[in-house]
Amino acid sequence: MKRLIIYLAILSFCFTACKKIIEIDTNNAEPQIVIEGKITDQFTDQQIIISKSVGYDEKTSYPKITGATVKVSDSRGNNYVFTEKEPGIYTSRMRGISGVTYSLNVSAEGKTFSASSKMPNLVKLDSIGVVINSFFGKERKTAAAYLVDPANETNFYHFNLYVNNLFSRRIYVNNDRLTNGNRLRIQLFYESDDEDDDGLKTGDKISIEMEGIDSNIFDYWYALSQHSGRGPNQGTTPANPPSNISNNALGYFSAHTLQRKSATVK
Repeated sequence: MKRLIIYLAILSFCFTACKKIIEIDTNNAEPQIVIEGKITDQFTDQQIIISKSVGYDEKTSYPKITGATVKVSDSRGNNYVFTEKEPGIYTSRMRGISGVTYSLNVSAEGKTFSASSKMPNLVKLDSIGVVINSFFGKERKTAAAYLVDPANETNFYHFNLYVNNLFSRRIYVNNDRLTNGNRLRIQLFYESDDEDDDGLKTGDKISIEMEGIDSNIFDYWYALSQHSGRGPNQGTTPANPPSNISNNALGYFSAHTLQRKSATVK
């Protein structure tokens, strides 16, 4: 019995002695330029937003970059100069055209950044509606977009959902790898918070934007959607999504078609 007590005491001491405090290095990375650029097929003030990243533990908004030089050119030989409308927000009134490649050039803080994006052909957003799904005997109303995917081309789609004028934080992105040439009903699941939610309610006003995007922008949104999983074991290890902008800038430059439809949930 004495031997057993001595053995347990020694074993306990060994485990105690093996404890080691591990310090995790949480030093923030150097700030990087962040560019969010959109050229749509709507005649409007197109925007290029330029800011700078902040540390992981900083809860402030991204500081805007002022005094940058921002230009866009297209494959037809046109050039557009973007002027700073507000701090970090550069605009030019123009309309993008399907089939045309747009090239971005930004000079900011002594560095130059470039990107290009080809605007896809327009795929018509036929209609939007509400689908009623049943989960474990409980009904849930979900917004849906209806369209016919063209059979003779590869298509990529990005959707934005607004409920009662509030933007849904979920990322909705699709391609036609398995649905080429089909009639599509794309459901856009909505949660009003990060906890349990019953979806849409009768009387809710919904709006859906559909963007026809190129393959590089699909890769960006898809990667971002994988990082935004909720709950245990959802999503992937956080990392910057692949950017189509040069010189290690974060963000994206997208030339895309844009359509918007609205409805009321019944």
